[in-house]
Amino acid sequence: MVFIVLGLVSLIFLSIFYKWTTLTYNTFKERGVPFEEPWPLVGNMGAVVLNKESLNKTLLGFYKRNKKHKWHVDRYERSALEEMRNTLSPVFTASKMRAMFSLMNECLNECLDRLRDLTKGGKHHDIELKGLFTRLSNDIIASTAFGLKVNSYVNPNNEFYLIGKSVSKFRGMQMFKFIVSNSMPKVQKILGYKVFDTAKMAYFKRLVIDTMKYRQEHKVQRPDMIQLLIEAKEETDQNWSDDDIVGQCFIFFFAAFENNANFIATMCHELMENPDVQQRLYEEVLEVRDELGGKPLSYEAVMKMKYMDLVTSETLRKWNLAGFTDRLCSKDYDLTDDDGNIIFKFKANDYVWFPIVGLHYDDKYFEDPESFKPERFSDENKDNIKPFTYLPFGVGPRMCVGNRYALMQAKAMMYYMILDFKLERSPKTVENIMDDVRGFQIDPICGFWVRLVPRGKL
Repeated sequence: MVFIVLGLVSLIFLSIFYKWTTLTYNTFKERGVPFEEPWPLVGNMGAVVLNKESLNKTLLGFYKRNKKHKWHVDRYERSALEEMRNTLSPVFTASKMRAMFSLMNECLNECLDRLRDLTKGGKHHDIELKGLFTRLSNDIIASTAFGLKVNSYVNPNNEFYLIGKSVSKFRGMQMFKFIVSNSMPKVQKILGYKVFDTAKMAYFKRLVIDTMKYRQEHKVQRPDMIQLLIEAKEETDQNWSDDDIVGQCFIFFFAAFENNANFIATMCHELMENPDVQQRLYEEVLEVRDELGGKPLSYEAVMKMKYMDLVTSETLRKWNLAGFTDRLCSKDYDLTDDDGNIIFKFKANDYVWFPIVGLHYDDKYFEDPESFKPERFSDENKDNIKPFTYLPFGVGPRMCVGNRYALMQAKAMMYYMILDFKLERSPKTVENIMDDVRGFQIDPICGFWVRLVPRGKL
């Protein structure tokens, strides 16, 4: 009898829970919005949560199935409480990136030293790029954002890297917690869990606060993000607390740690798969090296490389680091077509998704989207790109403020890579990266394998 009662209570509880988690699922039907039937808790992201495919692949499939509609929705919402962003644009101006470049360049050369050791004597070497560039990204962030000197090739198990790796890996339970915290913040509050480990967050806080205190006491200045935030705090009327600055440093770390490594890894992959593009880029790099005349690589030299810019632009189109962006509708708004007919009535507090990966792979906007064609972005062709169909860093006032930082890092690293090595396929190279990627990041299960062939032996 007890078991029967427990069974009935469990069924009632599950029924109530199901009804509660699907309470708003009729909203789309009531508002006349085409939609795909969602699942409780995970919406249309079940394959991502279960680690069956990547977010980009899920969104791309969703886009292709429904591109005939002028608008479409899925069941996933983001809590406005998750938004914590102060104005960081002054921190990432070209002049301040120029000052920060010396710190970044030092880390780049440490990475190159590692690669040169592996190919000493002119031998080729097969290497997994994601791991290599994650360590590079770690060291650059440690130096340029947190004022911390780390060499993850000499000390691969340094604390900053291990903690950073653990908080940025979004798979399994970590991903489920993140989705629940965004789609149902009340459930997270009831369960009382935090997405990020408290002790690891305390590490970042202690690191930033101690660095700021030391600099203030010893009058130390360094061209890194902490220094720039301190200066921004002093120069503006924004009442930034120490916790605000810590929060911004962590947001910067979280956004850059995996994404910047993915950016460089995918660029190397495409150059490996497209030797004609690689050769043309190599020729440009040689020209820049000769122009430098033995001087160190500079910010100006990096940013003036025109073909490098085409290659990075096409990489970000094909392997965009954010599959979507979203905006909160601040007031009721009627969306109309060119003839003034109402397409949809947005309401205040609606979240609007913009499927970046779908736009980037839509052959209506980019012919033969599966192919890697840097010339799409040449001076002759770039005006043919329809506005708001290419959004690698978002658009408008809330676009990614770290775009200059990411481009500077990727272009400088590729300069060194292509100057010293030819990139060829390895026996371990995955045939189809998109099918091998899982989760939120571009992180193939089998890795980004490439063969490094020293240029001196070509």
